[in-house]
Amino acid sequence: MSEKNSRKIVYKIEEGIDPSEVYCTTYQMRNFYKQFADGFFSSLDVMNYIQHHKAVMMMKKGWRVLDVCCGRGLLLPLMRYYKKEVEEYVGVDIEEKNINEQKRRSGVRPIDDLDSYYPFKVTHLICSCEDMDSRLEHNSFDFIVYTSAIEHMQKEVGIHSLQNCWNLMKDGGMMFLSCPNTREKKDPYDTQYAAHLYEWDLEELTAEVEKAGFSIVETFGLVAKVRDFEEFMKERPNEEMLRYQKLKKYLPSQWLMSFFPILYPEAAAEVLLIVQKDNSRTVSKGATSYRSRPEKKSPLPFPGKGKRRRDPRKGGFFDVSSGDKDEGGNSE
Repeated sequence: MSEKNSRKIVYKIEEGIDPSEVYCTTYQMRNFYKQFADGFFSSLDVMNYIQHHKAVMMMKKGWRVLDVCCGRGLLLPLMRYYKKEVEEYVGVDIEEKNINEQKRRSGVRPIDDLDSYYPFKVTHLICSCEDMDSRLEHNSFDFIVYTSAIEHMQKEVGIHSLQNCWNLMKDGGMMFLSCPNTREKKDPYDTQYAAHLYEWDLEELTAEVEKAGFSIVETFGLVAKVRDFEEFMKERPNEEMLRYQKLKKYLPSQWLMSFFPILYPEAAAEVLLIVQKDNSRTVSKGATSYRSRPEKKSPLPFPGKGKRRRDPRKGGFFDVSSGDKDEGGNSE
């Protein structure tokens, strides 16, 4: 039985779908290159461009890079220009259509031959991130990028994926991990966006990352909702509020909500953890037990999203900061 037949995989959570029965959703974050080229973009597009750019600028010569839930491969255009000297890019995604899009397009540019277009090796693997450690070589990646994807799967699957990232990463390797920071939930499936299955908060994500064996190097906010963030800033010291007001006079909200919340992850709607694998860490029994399993190796040589909120008045979706709907009813 194929993976898709044995696991309920849907594009997004729609009316009539029981989220507890869904394995994951495959809705992708919006192509921010296309949005900027078109002239219509939201704070989520700005955030996603910045986080992808930052992840790429962290890469170094000779590194093997794993892109977990890679989607349409939005890292690749930036890597082609800024980090040509990496050894290999490996993209893992459960949805074959997402992988196929990488083979046809780089950002907004159509490509004919993926292998000749990129100056580094590009490899793809179609499988769940829960299973990738049985298909890829352990301790073989220098850098893992896991952006805006863990919220598209059940929490238990996400936990397992973090453990797999630890297994696949070299000692001292780094991971770039981002997801929504949803602090108030009526139930486990009370999400901000229909594309998401389970939305974490910063505290529980931090706890599971550390339980998996990682050390947290940095924590950043990525984006915030205007109304919520301004309420938060009212409680900050006057000097900080004055700085915020000064920037607000100049920056449109799409940019402001992607810049100022960087300093306040606790108030951000989406957060970033930069973490490192450190074999000297003492971790929980569960994580130690998982990591001590015999190493699995692949027979191969190599080792799925912005956000939107339902608009009940219009039956579509709108960007949480600007209120604008895109042409497809999505803001991802």
